[in-house]
This record gives sequence, C-alpha cells and structure tokens, in this order.
Amino acid sequence: MKPAVPTDSADLIDLNESSQDPIQRSWQRSAGHGLNPGLRLVDALASGVQLTERLEANANLIAYAQPVIEHLHQQIARSSSMVLLADNSGMILRAVGDSDFVGRAASISLAPGAIWSEQCMGTNAVGTALHEQRSVTVFGDQHYLERNQFLTCIATPILAPSGGILGLLDISSDARVTHVHAMALLQTTVEMIENRLIETVAEGSLALHFHPVAEMLGTPLQGLAVFSEEGLMLSCNRRARLLLGRQSAEVGQVCCNFSEIFAMPWRSLLDHVTRRGALPLTVRTDAGRELTLTATLRTTKRARSVPAIPKVAVAPPASAVRTLSSLDLGDPKMAEAVRRAQRIAEHDIPLLIQGETGVGKEVFAQAFHHSGHRRLGPFVAINCAAIPASLIEAELFGYVAGAYTGARAEGARGKLREAHGGTLLLDEIGDMPLNLQAILLRVLETRRVSPLGGGGEEAVDISLVCASHRPLRELTTLGTFRADLFFRLSGMTVSLPALRERTDFPILVRKMLDEERGGERRQLSVEAIGLLQRHPWPGNLRQLRNVLRLSIALMGNDEACLMPEHLPPEILDEITGQPLPLSTDLGLRAAEIRLVQDAVARHNGNISAAARALGITRTTLYRKLRLAQA
Repeated sequence: MKPAVPTDSADLIDLNESSQDPIQRSWQRSAGHGLNPGLRLVDALASGVQLTERLEANANLIAYAQPVIEHLHQQIARSSSMVLLADNSGMILRAVGDSDFVGRAASISLAPGAIWSEQCMGTNAVGTALHEQRSVTVFGDQHYLERNQFLTCIATPILAPSGGILGLLDISSDARVTHVHAMALLQTTVEMIENRLIETVAEGSLALHFHPVAEMLGTPLQGLAVFSEEGLMLSCNRRARLLLGRQSAEVGQVCCNFSEIFAMPWRSLLDHVTRRGALPLTVRTDAGRELTLTATLRTTKRARSVPAIPKVAVAPPASAVRTLSSLDLGDPKMAEAVRRAQRIAEHDIPLLIQGETGVGKEVFAQAFHHSGHRRLGPFVAINCAAIPASLIEAELFGYVAGAYTGARAEGARGKLREAHGGTLLLDEIGDMPLNLQAILLRVLETRRVSPLGGGGEEAVDISLVCASHRPLRELTTLGTFRADLFFRLSGMTVSLPALRERTDFPILVRKMLDEERGGERRQLSVEAIGLLQRHPWPGNLRQLRNVLRLSIALMGNDEACLMPEHLPPEILDEITGQPLPLSTDLGLRAAEIRLVQDAVARHNGNISAAARALGITRTTLYRKLRLAQA
C-alpha cells in the first residue's frame, strides 16, 4: 500500500524521519523534489554521448557483471521480468529481460540510458536503494509515479572494492508476479560480482580466503580479503565483514591492519605462505573466533629496464553461449540492432541481418538463437556463397540415395530438416540462384520440404535468419533477387555497424582479447588499444580477431600485457604510414606521449572525445598530458 505522505510543506519538515520506513522516507523526498505522482512522461534519458561515457567509465563493472546477470535472468526467465545493472548515479547501463516485458518497460524508460534516481523517478528500487545504501523492495503502488506502479522492483547496491557504492543490481517484474526467492538470488549475484571485482585490486599483494568450516573454503560463503605488502587490508567482501565482526562497515571500506583483526603477526603469515604456499592454516580473530584460512601470494613480473606504463584491465572470460544482450557493449547502432532482434526473439518472425563482411553476422544470428524459445534446438548455418550453385539445392533440401552422380549412398537430410525445432541461418543469401529462390519461397510458405530424387514431403518447424553483405532491397531492383522472397524474409531487418564506426571499440577489443586467451586474465596497454583504434579495419571483426591472435603469439609466455611492439608490423605500418620505432631510441614513454598528443590534436582539443578514442578516462588523459609537459 502507498505510505501516507503529508502534502503540506510544514508537515514535511516536522516529520520525524527516523520513525519512518524506507518507503515513507522516499515518498517524502520525492515530494520534496517537486515530482507530481500523476506525471505521465519523464524525460530522464541521457544523450548517446553521456551513455557512452558512462559505459566507458563503468567498463570494469559491466565486464564482470554481464555474464552473471545473464545467468541470473536465466533463473527467472519467462516470468515477465528483467534484470538491470545501474551505475552509482542511477543510470541504467544494461538490461536483460523477457521480450514481452522489455517492451512494456521501455514505455516508461526502464532501459539503458535512463536515469532512475529519486530526483527523476521518485520512489523506485534503484533510486531508493541508492539513497538508503541498502537493499530495497518497492511493490506496485509503493512507486511514487503512478506510471511505474505496474512494477515490483528489488534492488541491491554493488559495493566497490575501494569502498562506497559502485552500482546497483535490480530485478523488475510485473507487479502481479511473485518471485519468492528473488531477493536471495539478487544478493547472491551481487556478492559474486563484488568478489570478482575484489580479486582485481591492483595493489593487492596477498588474497585471504577464510571460514570457520574448512569445507566452506572455495564456496560463495567464504570470506575474501586482499592485503597490501605491509599487511593493510585494501578490500574485503560482505562475508568477511560478517565473519570478522565488522558488519557496520557494509558500505564504507574496512581499512585496518592484519594484526588488528587476527591474533597472529603479519610476518608469520608471510613466512607460512612462502614455505607452504596455499596450504590451509588455522587462525584466531581478535575476538577469539577460530577460522581456517588459505592465502594466495599475488606477484606481477616486470622488467626493470621498462618504465611502468598505465594498463587497462582485461575483462573476464565471456560466457561460452552468447545471447543478444552480451553483444551490446555500448555502441548505439549495435544496441539498436540488439533491441530490435530481442523484440522478435520469442516469435517465429524471420530476421534479416545486413552488414559488411566480417562484422559478426553469424555471431549475431547465434546470439539471436540462444535468446529465444528455440535455444535448446539445433542451430544450423549454410553459406550460400561458399557452395557451388549446383549443390545448394541438395544441401538445403537433402536427397535420397542415388539422386545424382556423386551423391552419398545413404542420402542426406538437408539443412532445412536438420534445423527442425531450431534455427536455420542462410548466410549470404543474396548469392542464392534465382531458381532456388522460388523453391525456398514455397518451402517457407508451406513449411514442408521434399528431398531431391523423390520421397514424401516432411514438415519442418524452423526459425529463419538470413544474412547478407549485399543490400537485398537494391538487388530486387536489379532483378537478381525475388521481391516476394525479400518481403517474406525481412520480417525484421537489423543493420550491424562496421568496426570503424563503433563507439565501444576499447571494450570490444578487451573482450575479444580475453576470448582469444581462453578465459585467462590478461592486460592490454593503453598505447596498443589507441593504435588499434586508428586502423580502418576493412575486414572488420574478423580481421581484428586475426590481428589479436597473432599479437598473442608474438608475446612471450611470461609477458602479462599486450604492448604496441607485439602488434604485427604490417598493422603498425598501415596505422602510422611508417614503422613505429617503439623499441629503439624513441622509447615506450615517448611513444605514449606522442599517441596522447596526436589523439587530442585529431579531436581539436576535445578531451572527452580523445579519451574515448584512447579507451581511457578523462582524468587519466589529463594526467598523461601533464606528464608530457613535464
């Protein structure tokens, strides 16, 4: 039920805030912001530039949260709900949800780029949890704005390793749907994200895992803390706060020495790790609680002759199964393609994917398959341009034994029947011969296929995805592609951007590099990513992946960071017009300075644009410019 909120300003001032619950306090703040509960439209959408900047600033959070968010949504899928990731200002960065619910949510700006702070949206789970700095549930008409009262929302803050709130995770659903375990699922997911972030603390020298029960080590219930070389705690998770009796510091950072927590000298622990590695050790806390502890020493090899250069942390391994939401890394054009495809993912409407060669059309088609109700069925792809015209018909429709010279004795089912119950991708369909286009049109209309050489018709149930780098509409004008087939295939058309046009280039490169390393955490220097961004990439993602694969091969086994000198020489030549003497008299530091200055000059002094091009924050760019002037 709605809380009773006074409407007179004097009453607002006289209210004893400490006697109210979070919803009452939030309604009071919402009224103080001058919001009208009956307001129908709220202009809370950030510009494309603002969203891009927020995505870049929160790249680490997004990279570590995205796979976990998708796993969370799979547990509550088909329940008119969605999972949202927001930053610490209340701006939504990521959204994964059921297609039927996502459309309703978008009508009230519950989508990436929208700001759901209390100042903009009144009482809501994201904004109220952000203000209260704790988990909040807002049921139906507890939302301050009437337009949002069809929702029930649960939000939990994500704590930064260095203290404070880094972002929020939210489950929003139809108010008529009850999620009994939603809060527990949400809190567990948030802890998983926080633990992954804590493990990346760069200054951490020793990571401790502990629990009163030894068998609980290595589970989500263990305490995790990271210490510096001097024994200063840099970060710890919520479980550690609970086990160490420091729950009051849930949002603020616990900053203390090892000797203040455990009844054991720091040096003794280091000696144990040096002699016995990660073998368990029994310790007591300052309160006398006995814990089983394991410690992992974290070291970074660096050649003394090479100056320390700022590096960008590489994202964690991506999920083996891509969904549409995992392809949205912040580029507006790609986000639009994802949004359009998501709208038909649960419906048997043909999808047509257009884009240059190498932009990832097949990857997009696979993600579309894994995002819909046919995800458990087969995904079958055929490249119409890679098969001789005389054999395409047999590949598509199959054939009986002895249908033609060279046919297999046992015959073949054909791609259409192999895809029964799943998804069929016809790649480069613009190259399909006209006579086969007529046969394909009939199959799509009747949903029945007959193999070559005779045999009865067989019903097929498929979701059809087509892709082409050639503009099919123009081909219909030229007469090389049937207009009736084009209209049958283009139920929904999406266009994928070329790599040179994408604004999420730095995030994309980091993700691709991590995939090429098989999930192993690596690093990528700012200079290398800046050089890569200057290349025109005529081969798009396929060419970029090949370059990264070769660059990894050029790295030494003991090198943890991909640097400019690891890039193939021919790529450096194409980028700069002449080979970069990165390993000679110029030096890495000078190359970095020149790269930064060139980026600022190319963008006419626009620091924000130059920082985005280099894949770094504005603060980092200002610091590098000061170093260049020193």
